[in-house]
Amino acid sequence: MILALLVGAKVEVNGDISGNGTPPVTGEALKVATKTYQHLMKEQHFTSAGASGALAVGQRESNFDPKAINPAGGVAGLFQWSGWGSFINGNRIHAEGSIKGMDLSTLTLDNELKLLDYELNGSYSKVKDLLSKSKDPVQAAKDWSLYYEGVSLSDGQSKIEMIAQLANQWYAYFNGAASSGGSIKLLDDVLGKTVGSGQCYALSNYYAHAISGLTLHGLNASDIGSDNKAQLEAAGWKVIFNPSANQLVAGSIVNWGAGSVAGSMSTNPYGHTGIISSVKGTKFVTYEQNVGGVQIVQSMTRNWDESITSICIPPKK
Repeated sequence: MILALLVGAKVEVNGDISGNGTPPVTGEALKVATKTYQHLMKEQHFTSAGASGALAVGQRESNFDPKAINPAGGVAGLFQWSGWGSFINGNRIHAEGSIKGMDLSTLTLDNELKLLDYELNGSYSKVKDLLSKSKDPVQAAKDWSLYYEGVSLSDGQSKIEMIAQLANQWYAYFNGAASSGGSIKLLDDVLGKTVGSGQCYALSNYYAHAISGLTLHGLNASDIGSDNKAQLEAAGWKVIFNPSANQLVAGSIVNWGAGSVAGSMSTNPYGHTGIISSVKGTKFVTYEQNVGGVQIVQSMTRNWDESITSICIPPKK
């Protein structure tokens, strides 16, 4: 339960991320889309909204075929990078070095993800900055189209209505389609896995970041509500201090001070935190990490008690 997540630390997820529901594509294209989404979330620290927006444009560009080629434009690959057989639109596809000339054998998803990382960590870092904070998948798709693809939003080839619809579909697939019956899809996908540092704070930070692009700040899990009140409320969250049992809400981050859950102040001065999945009377079910020193995400059944310092309720979708 001790906090090891430093202020400003990046959100990292270990383990696969998968969707549930009806995706916009199937078969091999879905495998490519899922791997790309996982990569953007884990390696580039996009929010789910940001990664969903990028997928929408990827689907427009190549329908998730890494070997897609348009000879007329001299472009190829997942995001139709320039420089394949013609430099009429520039030469981005060879910038990282793994994709060679017009060697089709090097036009692979793995090599294209390397190119993606090279650009997002370099001359296209503005896109990374935007989509690692994005709260709206539609706006993320527009930002990717404008700043990564270089296509004006007024240009017909941007297909704004199409990418807006796809962005929402991908976001629903990875987050909302199966979020019912006392479960949260985003967190179901990391049950039994280690999120970030493995500390309890890392899971709540991951959840807040995925929903609203926020990075939680502070030292103690018990103080998440007070340390982050201003930025949470600015993002549409509601913070309730010392809540009563009838104020507990499914989907909220719950924070404990010293007590039956976190332990005594002498053994654990940092408190504990988790996310509520369902509430029934004074009992509630949570997703928590680092329970009893086990640094994986687990589902726990808890009772309301006075050691709960705050709950942070996310905005309604």
